[in-house]
Amino acid sequence: MKKEEELYIIEQVKKGDSSLFPRLVECHSARILSIVRGVVGNKEDAEEVAQDVFVKAFFSLSGFRCESSFSTWLFKIAYNMSVSKVRIKKRDVVSCYDMASVEDSSVAEIEDKGRKEEMFRALYCVIDQLDTNDRFVLLSFYNHNKSIKEISQITGMSESNVKVRLHRIKKRLAVMLDNNKLCYG
Repeated sequence: MKKEEELYIIEQVKKGDSSLFPRLVECHSARILSIVRGVVGNKEDAEEVAQDVFVKAFFSLSGFRCESSFSTWLFKIAYNMSVSKVRIKKRDVVSCYDMASVEDSSVAEIEDKGRKEEMFRALYCVIDQLDTNDRFVLLSFYNHNKSIKEISQITGMSESNVKVRLHRIKKRLAVMLDNNKLCYG
């Protein structure tokens, strides 16, 4: 959906035409579900939180002032609700992502599918061990192409803090993956 069309729909919904809101949901639901899943760690909770994100967005739309993109505004809601869910749930066990949720066209070129699955399992298990904020920053930047500035707006961190965090996360992931090499390599 083009930005102009999105802004038009937002204005119409603000004026009372709620029948257009499902178009916004349709446009953003996959990305919101993906980022929420990355934070909360399991499909069922992610689906529940993602649904709650759109309900909250619908009822809070009058507060959207176009200072950032609609996507960034939604991500901020998703971030806050995901972090709240994790705090409430206080996961005891590290859960790894199921392979069905992995979609990466560049990996499709790898010939050895068994090796690819092991690599993804190791990567996502390691990512799942990161704390909630680090997981969100990493997935927002690499999986959802959010800029440093957008991540800063969503999380409330300074831009320099986001950059430093990304750098530290990458270093930590490299060490963690190297430690996992014995299991997966």
